[in-house]
Order: sequence, then C-alpha cells, then structure tokens
Amino acid sequence: MEKEKIIIPKGWRKITIGECVVERGKSPIKVDDAANYGWYPFFTSGEAVLQHDCKLVDGENIYLATGGMANVKYFNGEAAYSTDTYVLGAKEDICPKFMFYILLFLKQYIDINYFQGSGLKHLQKKDFKRHEIIIPKSKDEQQRIADALSKLDDTLLQTQSLIDKYELIKRGLMQDLLSRGIDSHGNVRREKTHKFKDSPLGRIPEEWECKTIKEIYSSIKSGITPSRSVSRFFESGIYPWTKTLDLNEGEIYKTDEYISEFCMQNTPLKLQPEGSVLIAMYGGWIQIGRTAILKMKSGINQAICALSSPRFDINPYYTLYYLQQNRLRWRRNAVSTRKDPNITKKNVEEFYISFPSSSEEQHLIVEAIQDIITFKNKHSEQIKSLQNQKQGLLSDLITGRVRI
Repeated sequence: MEKEKIIIPKGWRKITIGECVVERGKSPIKVDDAANYGWYPFFTSGEAVLQHDCKLVDGENIYLATGGMANVKYFNGEAAYSTDTYVLGAKEDICPKFMFYILLFLKQYIDINYFQGSGLKHLQKKDFKRHEIIIPKSKDEQQRIADALSKLDDTLLQTQSLIDKYELIKRGLMQDLLSRGIDSHGNVRREKTHKFKDSPLGRIPEEWECKTIKEIYSSIKSGITPSRSVSRFFESGIYPWTKTLDLNEGEIYKTDEYISEFCMQNTPLKLQPEGSVLIAMYGGWIQIGRTAILKMKSGINQAICALSSPRFDINPYYTLYYLQQNRLRWRRNAVSTRKDPNITKKNVEEFYISFPSSSEEQHLIVEAIQDIITFKNKHSEQIKSLQNQKQGLLSDLITGRVRI
C-alpha cells in the first residue's frame, strides 16, 4: 500500500497494524535445535513448516519471518515456532484470518520497507506496527472477506494436491513401463508371469533390446559456442540457438537467441535436425542429464549432445522419457571440475537404454506417460489461473474496492 491519499470506503476505518494485533511471547526454540518430529507444526522464517514435540500457542495466529525476507503464514490450532518467528494474534474486534490476508497483501511492501540492516535484513517491528491500513468496522464483513479468500485458497490447495498425486502416479508409471513394459493384453510384465532375460542393466523382458546410445543412434553430435566477441555471429540471427538452460524435459519449439548466416558460413556449427533428442552435459547436478526434443532445426552449444538418425526403430519420446527416468545414472560417470561435475560425449555414447523391439509397445508406453503429463499440465495451468484470480480478488477485497 503506497504512502498516498487513502480512500476509505463507507463503513471502513483507518487504523495501524499495532492496534489490530496481539504479540505472542518470544520462542525459546532455535531453528537448529528443532529435531523436526512431534505432533505440532513448527513455524520458522522459511517457507517450510516443520514439526515439534511441544506447543507454544493455540488458536488462530499469524506467523511472520523476522530475518531474511517477508514471509507470512496463518494457522488455527496448537503450534510451535522458532526464535526468528514473530507471532501475532488479533484483537477482539479483528478477524484473525482477515488480518492474515491484509499482511499477505502487504507482503512485498513489508519486505521492501520494513526489512532493514546490513547482511541479513531483519523486520523492524516498531515501524511495521505503525503502518496504517484500512479495515471494515464490522467484524462480520471482515469475516466474509476472509471466507471468500479462504474458499479460493482451498481450491488452490485441492488442485495442488491433485497435481502432487499425479506426479507420484507418473513416477511409478514411468518406473514400471520403462523397465518392464506392457504385454499384448495391456498388462505390465512381471517375472512371475512373463519371460525375462539378463542384460547389462539387469533383468529385462525377453522381447526387449538393451543397447548403448552409440549402438542405437548413428548421429551423436555435440555442438560449439561461437565466440561472443564476434558480433556478426549473433546479429540478424535467423537460425535457432539452443543452450542447456533451454532444455525443458519436453519439446523445444523456439529459443530466445538466434545465430546468423555469417556464423553458419564461418564456423563448424551445424544445425541439428528436428526430432533430435538433446542431453545436457555441463552445468553441475542441476543441469546434467536434462533433456528435450527439438521441434525445429537448431544449433546447439558445446554443453549439449544431440541424438538423431537411429539405427533401430525407436520412438524419440521413448528415449526422452527413459533418459528422464534414469537421470541419476549420470552421477556414476560425472567428472568433477573446479566448478561443477560434467559428463562427456563418451559417457553419453556408453549409456545403456533398454527398449521394446516392438514400435507398437513403445507407442503404448509413450502414450500412457503423455496422458499423465497432459493431465498434470492441465491442472498446473489451472493453478496459475487460480493464483492470478487470487491476486486480483485479494487486491479488490482488502482495499474495499469490491464489497461483500
């Protein structure tokens, strides 16, 4: 809320935060002393809510971070909190949940204006409590606003729970399908009911192959990075230029950087074909092993390996999902450097993939995984839409522009 003339809606009043809240006692429990077990939620300055075996407060309370940056949470019930957490209840004529939403609305303002200090910034409580807000005089109206925002929060929570559930289903499904596959009756194979054989990766279905990437793909190319000192390499660029940060575990249709015809004529750089499976080789544990499929011809930098022209009938999406499912295997071969662990083109070539000989089975596996991904993505978009709705509704209701 900016320091400007505040329009006070009819039936509302101006008041300071300090006049609305009741400060709870300072906690004797340091974050480092918490064992993270027990019956009670344990609030800290961080995002995560831990556990503790003793309670410090009960009822409706607001939990604010005092160090680092602004963070605000609400909980109704028995709870504990750390020394770096500022806990507030509400005065008798103030709805606690409404007060929480006011502070949530002010979170960015609080962070910018009331967190000060060199090094780790801390909440300046006296200044914070002097901050003026506007609220309905009626506690009932406060409650109605809180209820409306709570319903949206409940929908967000339910949708996120559904996404989390399908992420677990996806992981289990990929583990089963990419190691045992689907038989002609649509059942996941098991050693008790199907024939398996030994392979360099252990037991796999008898109908499957187990080959290295070098055996599967006749083209395994790593890229180059044209010198940034030659401006003409990137000026008036017309060819997509793919970097490790572009690898999104899905499909790449466009990039944010392009290389020029001059670059193509004056460097060894070649465009990789559409449908190539890309693997990140550099960038530490966060990046190595990340994948994507090119949906257009593109140049790639030296930190990426592109797989194309398979010798076997293998679905590129099967390769993509297999690499994602087995990404941790790169850790066996990663080479530590002064900066970050990396893998080499030779590591990529020697990486084993097990896959069904039947293209039809590959298609069924890919289709099953993509159905789950599509469902999850649909609800992820719903989350974004709900979050946008919440921001708009929060602004309208907390400022009184919209009355309930």
